[in-house]
Amino acid sequence: MAPAQNVFKEQVGAQNEFISDPSMRVIDMYGAGRDGANAPAQRFYFLIDPDGTLVWKNVTNQLIPVEALLDELTEVVQG
Repeated sequence: MAPAQNVFKEQVGAQNEFISDPSMRVIDMYGAGRDGANAPAQRFYFLIDPDGTLVWKNVTNQLIPVEALLDELTEVVQG
């Protein structure tokens, strides 16, 4: 993970995983890019199953508090 992501993760107390994608491969796969070649990715959340299938996403570009994220994902996983 990029150092800036580590700092951000610590500042907000995030417990979920972040990825660093300098090749923009994953960003492009899930449409998380912004216009412009040097623009950073947006803050999107994705739940991807072991087969690579997108199960859930949040594309509001807003930080989701850990408890709210866990509640929402628990509901998705339990169906």
